[in-house]
Parts: sequence; C-alpha cells; structure tokens
Amino acid sequence: MERVSARAREVSGSCEEEIATFIARGRRDGLAASTLSTRGYVLRSFVTDLGASRPSQITRAAIDRWFAARRETSERTAADYLATAQLWLKWLHGEGRIALNPAAMVKRPKVVMRCRRAFLMPDQARALLDACEDEGLKFALLCALHAGLRKNEIIEARPGWFDLDAGLLHVQATETFQPKTRDNRTVPLTKEFRAWLTDVYGLREPFMLRPEARHRNWRYRFDFKKAYQALVKRCGLAITFHDLRRTFASLHVSRGTSIYKVAKWLGDTVEVVEETYGHLIPQDAQIDAAWE
Repeated sequence: MERVSARAREVSGSCEEEIATFIARGRRDGLAASTLSTRGYVLRSFVTDLGASRPSQITRAAIDRWFAARRETSERTAADYLATAQLWLKWLHGEGRIALNPAAMVKRPKVVMRCRRAFLMPDQARALLDACEDEGLKFALLCALHAGLRKNEIIEARPGWFDLDAGLLHVQATETFQPKTRDNRTVPLTKEFRAWLTDVYGLREPFMLRPEARHRNWRYRFDFKKAYQALVKRCGLAITFHDLRRTFASLHVSRGTSIYKVAKWLGDTVEVVEETYGHLIPQDAQIDAAWE
C-alpha cells in the first residue's frame, strides 16, 4: 500500500459516494447511529468547503487553508472536524481509492479546555423558559432542563416515548434513531413538564418536535439552533444547548440526588457522571467529625 499506483486516483468515486461507503462500513462495524450521522455531516461540510467533487482533488495545502479558517471560529470544533477528515482520508488510502493521503502529515494541535460556566442556576433556567414564546423550542428546553435529553434525542422524540399517565419518558431506539449508548432508558417526568405536555403541548405525530420535518442528508432532521441562540442572547446568557443537559445533571447532583440515578437518567455510566459532576455533591456533615 506504500506504493499504490497513480491509477488509484481513477478508481475512487465521487466524494458523496465515498462518504456513503465509509459510513456504511462504520454501520457494519457496529458504530452508533449518532456517531455515523456526525461523521457524515462533518465530511460533507469538509468536501463542500474545499470545493472537491472527488477525493483525488483534495490536497494538503487545501486542508491547511480549510483548517486555518475553521480555527478562527472555534479551535476545538476545527480539531474535531480535522480528526474526522483524517480518519476518512486514511481509510480511502488504505482501501487503495487514492494514491496518497493528503492529511497524513497534517498535525492537530492540542486544544486546551476553556473555563466557562457550564450550567444555569434554577432562577436562570426558569427565566429562560418564561422568555420562550415558541412552543416547539420550549418543548426542547423542557426536555433538556427537566429530563436531561441530548439534542438529537429531542429532535427524534416520538409520542410513544411519553407515558403521561405514568409520568415517564422512555428514550427508545427507532428506525431513524439509536441512543448514543445503544441502550433504551427511562426518565421520570417532573410535575411541571408533565402538566405542560398534558395541558398545553400534547402528543404530536409522528415526531414531538416539528412533525412535518423529514430526514434528509442533514445532521439533524430539524435544527432549532438559530431560534435557541436568539433566545439566549435576548436573555443575556452565553450557554450552549448542551449546557442545559449539564444543568439538569448539575442541579440534581448538587441537591443530593444519587449519582447512580442521574447516570441512569442521562444514559451515561456512573463513572462518567461522578468524574464530571462529583465535585457538586452537597456538603457532608462528616467534614466536622475530626474536630468534634
């Protein structure tokens, strides 16, 4: 494979075809649907930005220019996107579809975690909900703040997930959605969320959020990013939508809810939740035991 013939440039299909084949290979290997969806979105954005219709048109110089432009917006996102592009190009080269891997010598910088407030206080969360006038967006906010759902889980939510009589939300795999951890889970509905669904929003077919939107080649079936950004700007906040899921976990842990329960509700492992939110466990009276 180190001396692939230049004819390999001619055997590769279009970028769209090669991305589809790469995603299909990942599906056969058992990768999660959410991972494959993200990879597809990133790679299509990558080749579109480069203006490449075939993989053989991608050069290292073009990758360097693309990465430099991406870094100006978000260094972390740029590094993540580059890692996905490198994985795809390495696969193309290994399969003999391109003669050379243009990303082989491109180095990803180490990105330092930036410090920022990662969750809201209860009064801030309530103010955000009160300021939201769009029912669909409010459904998304409640799903994240009151149930800890991820963005794509909210977008893919089906009416059958919501048992309003029992007060339960069942996150389940569907023909278009697989949970990130590949496990279904159940989250109790808060009184506020349950009442709002019962009295105001109701259950909508076939999707709870924007039921008329259909799946295409986009990352999400429907994206409320712009509406959300406008709302938080109006409220004077600087938080991502994923921070609302962190708010759900942070407020529960800081109020003494067991880490085991929070992990089950989030669909994460106990170890991940303890590492991420363990510092928020409320004060323990035993701290004074050694001095009494």
